[in-house]
Amino acid sequence: MRWIRFLLKFAFICNLCFIISEILRITAYDHSFDNVVNHILVLGVGIAFPLNALLCVLTGVLLLLKKIQWKTLPPWLYLFNIAILIFQLIVNY
Repeated sequence: MRWIRFLLKFAFICNLCFIISEILRITAYDHSFDNVVNHILVLGVGIAFPLNALLCVLTGVLLLLKKIQWKTLPPWLYLFNIAILIFQLIVNY
């Protein structure tokens, strides 16, 4: 189940980009790093929510069906992704 661990880490990076994009949305931005900000916005706004929702549900189902174990994936990363998913649901809806 190395692909679950990889996707959890990729979702973590996308969630960090989501947090950065939300901070940029509520603060005054001077457009000095537009090239970097465009990539952060794509990962944070476009990819983070669908990937995180799909991955949290898939990992939860695999854990309940005992296809994977807690020790094979980093539990703090999964719990962080769930916390950010709840935050994304509150912000988006």
